[in-house]
Amino acid sequence: MALKRHRLCQRRKALGFSQERLAELLGVERSTVVRWENVETDPQPWHRTRIAFALGVTLEQLDDMLVDVSVAAHRGQAMGDDARSAAPSAARLELLSGLRTFLTSYLTASEGPMPSLVEVRRGVGRVHNLYQRASYTSAARLLPDVLSQATALTGHASGLHRSSAFRLLAAAYIAASKLAAKVGDGDTALLTADRASTAARLADDQALAAVAAYQAACGLMLLPGRAGDAEQIALTSVNRLGAVDNPDLLSAQGALVLLAAVMAAGQRSSKETGQFLAQAGDLAAVLGSDRNRLWTGFGPTNVVIHAVSAAVRAGNADQALEIGSRLDTSRLPAVLVGRRAQVHVDLAAAAFMSAGDRSVSVLHLLEAERVGAEVVYANVQAQALLLDLLAKERRAPTPGLRPLAERAGLLA
Repeated sequence: MALKRHRLCQRRKALGFSQERLAELLGVERSTVVRWENVETDPQPWHRTRIAFALGVTLEQLDDMLVDVSVAAHRGQAMGDDARSAAPSAARLELLSGLRTFLTSYLTASEGPMPSLVEVRRGVGRVHNLYQRASYTSAARLLPDVLSQATALTGHASGLHRSSAFRLLAAAYIAASKLAAKVGDGDTALLTADRASTAARLADDQALAAVAAYQAACGLMLLPGRAGDAEQIALTSVNRLGAVDNPDLLSAQGALVLLAAVMAAGQRSSKETGQFLAQAGDLAAVLGSDRNRLWTGFGPTNVVIHAVSAAVRAGNADQALEIGSRLDTSRLPAVLVGRRAQVHVDLAAAAFMSAGDRSVSVLHLLEAERVGAEVVYANVQAQALLLDLLAKERRAPTPGLRPLAERAGLLA
């Protein structure tokens, strides 16, 4: 009878890692990872810290994965390596295929007539709008053309139009970085954020450069061993902005401070987390209301949303649920569908961590699906949570879980 550490390999797949890639990150042979997942050997103590870091879990959570051994999956259970083509990692790769093709086509000339500044501005705005509405598939389909048009425009614009063209190119790459980060592709998120930063500097736009820095930090957070670099980028960018009063700069700085709060929470630094959240609250108060400057969605409500995220990241499930119970997302701009749905993903994670019924976690995921389905279908955090919920099922099924997992592409 074949045995499998399903939660261990499911976590690997949820992050988009092949066995070869995980082995490379850990400095071991692929066969070593195979033996770990097939319960043939146990990781040595000196490997466990590196495994936990690579998979984004605590040592305690890794220990739970290692002792959770079950019979290898049959049809209807979470899929194994033989169904990789339908696994969530493959779905995410497909979502970004057009973007990746564009990013590697260095010498391809743009086709068709030269777009106008107005046309490119409309296209960039539409991509950001689709992303914020959690229409990730549509945004991904549109992105290569928008990037191509924005790139072509920078090569032909002059004078004041040249700065505007580079501003639009920076904004387009920021949208690309957001999408890559959402589905867990740190390498692509970092590459596109770096290109956004270059375009923002050429446009001499400090606010867009700050948003690009935010996206670079988000990309680095997804890469093993780069959390320190992400933190340095966020803090350095906040300090360089200094005291600001321009709404765009306020929003960019507020987003960076909120990211710093979430990172501090991940390091279990409650004092720093509280300080960053308070600083973000002060910036939001200056801004005055929930806004969407530079597509940041920054404002008082977003500060509370990140307080929930920080509590989840720190492992304070009860605190996250208590803050969530007081959260009113109706004040957010209507376009921020993904932000509203993400709240329920965080609350689902908090419910799963708490001692309560796992059905509460599923209910939050179902609500996230109702608000913005692709937040559950494409978001790496939601996918990983679904896999954890599936792995915890024993004799009694959790109502609604398996149909949701099927819609999310996690069951054969």
